[in-house]
Amino acid sequence: MIMAQKYFGYKSKNDFLTLVFCWIAYASTYVCRLNFSAASPELSREGIFSEGQIANISSAFFICYGLGQLVSGVVGDRLDTRKMIFTGMFVSALCNLALFGTESYVVFLLLWGLNGAVQSLVWSPILKIASINFDAPTRDKFGIHMAASVPLGTLSSYAVSLVTLLFLPWRFVFLSCGLVMLAASLVWIFGTRGRFRSKAETAPGTTENTPVHPALNARKTFLLMASSGALLLLLPIVIQGTLKDSVTQWVPTFFTSEFGSGTVFSLALTMVLPIINVTGAWFAKGINRKLHNEVATATIFFAVAAVFLLLLLFFGGDSLVLSLICMAVVTNCMFAINVMYITMVPLHFSKSGRVSTLAGFLNAAAYVGCGALNLLAGALLERQNGWDLLFWFWILIAVAALLFSLAASPLWKRFLQSDDA
Repeated sequence: MIMAQKYFGYKSKNDFLTLVFCWIAYASTYVCRLNFSAASPELSREGIFSEGQIANISSAFFICYGLGQLVSGVVGDRLDTRKMIFTGMFVSALCNLALFGTESYVVFLLLWGLNGAVQSLVWSPILKIASINFDAPTRDKFGIHMAASVPLGTLSSYAVSLVTLLFLPWRFVFLSCGLVMLAASLVWIFGTRGRFRSKAETAPGTTENTPVHPALNARKTFLLMASSGALLLLLPIVIQGTLKDSVTQWVPTFFTSEFGSGTVFSLALTMVLPIINVTGAWFAKGINRKLHNEVATATIFFAVAAVFLLLLLFFGGDSLVLSLICMAVVTNCMFAINVMYITMVPLHFSKSGRVSTLAGFLNAAAYVGCGALNLLAGALLERQNGWDLLFWFWILIAVAALLFSLAASPLWKRFLQSDDA
């Protein structure tokens, strides 16, 4: 018991350190992902980019990240995950450092898209590491603990950006965040040497996968997703990704444009969101412990989010505090759903050896869809009453996600009771 407490419930020091290094790796990707959002009000205020151009650059990240997930998910089930993760972190740092020296829209678009593509090399391999190094109970614990890396990585990104903007022009945001990611990549590559297994064939208790024709492998994966209800989750996953990242993306701009807040003050307000969002994973865990159904759990959070989006639409414009509360609840719900759909659902496919593939596919859906819908968000904001239009749009997609999740819930429950889970 003392030993378990010493390693935060993990069986060994090595298991706990595996969590720590994976946590650092994924949290650092958010530092070099949301810094663009933090700098956006300044880019808009100084007339460097329009809101439509800012939306295009942001969408380039999401779309390239999503498409990259399709590749990294499949490759992550076959290659050395440790080196994949380092490559993604290191090149992402270089992309951010390069943005320090440019104001070109085309260069921003290309480098931010490349940043998204290389960051896609991180998440799916991390889940693969969990699937081949931990047993089922430890994987669940790992998934919940990893979920906290998202809001805390978000907080770190805004904190570094805020401190930078207090003393230096906006371009230094990319320099400071790039240096943080560069340091994290070095911590990863040197700290994880010999730390864990990175190839599935070496994992104890797993079956060596017999080489299968890619078409047959893809067909089996498709059938598994269809029978489990995971295919029906694609639209809700797209929508949770949109509401999680698009709301976070536009919060600083909303406070600046609607309430006249300065960029630094808007960032300080925005930092409240990830602090609250840390609790999302534990709320989701507590509810799922009673329901034993990740999809049913996510459905509840979509319903709560829809209610608070309605409050934001009708009353948010009258009160900065109420707007902040509504956005905090919505993003908290999306982080809870993200834990269920992007972390816990793929881990249930460990027996089939498709954790990284499924994680990559589901994450791809989330970010490609988010990128496409974020383009629509930028177009709506350039119209009269743009914020009202955007809030209506968010409400409609939240309701759609709720309905699809309801339809998938019984299929997922049946899958969990089958021999495939």
